Amino acid sequence: MTRTSTHRLALLLAASLATLFVALALTSARASATPFCNGQTINNNHTCFGAPRTFRFVVGQGTSTGVCVGYNEFPYGGCSSSAGQQAAMDTFSYAFRTPRIIGNSPNNTTVEGAQTF
Repeated sequence: MTRTSTHRLALLLAASLATLFVALALTSARASATPFCNGQTINNNHTCFGAPRTFRFVVGQGTSTGVCVGYNEFPYGGCSSSAGQQAAMDTFSYAFRTPRIIGNSPNNTTVEGAQTF
């Protein structure tokens, strides 16, 4: 192998490793949990929206009634039937969205554990 070929191979290997490290860093950042709306009062007429972010999963629960979680214009992606039960939704891909949680009863409930992954 010539000196130029060896140098090019080393550069290609270094660039590939750098790309791999950047991809791993971005993936692990997206997998971290980010809370939203915790402590807010909601019911079936009052939705709480979190700040827009990149996520795949959204979860949450209410302290005194069930809730539904979703994103953007889809408020009922996943619902729980009663207080303290977690509602969850898998969107099946990471994308930039606005998470939301809404009560599934006219009675008020406090948001607990609402987060995105």
